[in-house]
Amino acid sequence: MGEFLDRCAAQVDNHTANEAAKAFALTLDGMFERQLSRWTNAHGVQTKNLDAAFKAAERIGSFDLVKAGMADDLIELHLVANVARHGEGGSCDKLKANAPQLWDNPLLDYYDLAPAPVPVSEELRIRPDDLRRYVRAIVRFWGHVDPLPNAVLDPPY
Repeated sequence: MGEFLDRCAAQVDNHTANEAAKAFALTLDGMFERQLSRWTNAHGVQTKNLDAAFKAAERIGSFDLVKAGMADDLIELHLVANVARHGEGGSCDKLKANAPQLWDNPLLDYYDLAPAPVPVSEELRIRPDDLRRYVRAIVRFWGHVDPLPNAVLDPPY
């Protein structure tokens, strides 16, 4: 009985940790998108979506997101945020196609606690390393557009 209860507690802990990670990703994306919009607007460019904001940022900052190696992580973060916010839909389909590892659960350390059927979006797993990648991409982005000397282009984490 003790082992069963320990496993039940672990399931709840893992479920809660995954929900918290998705909420943190949603917050990161919202903060980044808002700051990006404000920054592009301050440079005289009004954008209506993230793709347009990225294009404007590349022009303003004179760099290429893809060549700088941060485009994939920033786009993935935005898709994760959309899935966390809305569940099933186009973003979920794109994210599952582009980042299937976010649904990988070989150890079965997470089991959805809600009754079946389980929507695909609810099986999304955001791990600490995913959050680190997203934060690092954001820091690198702002380092690349920072006009001041000694900007952080490649943080150690």
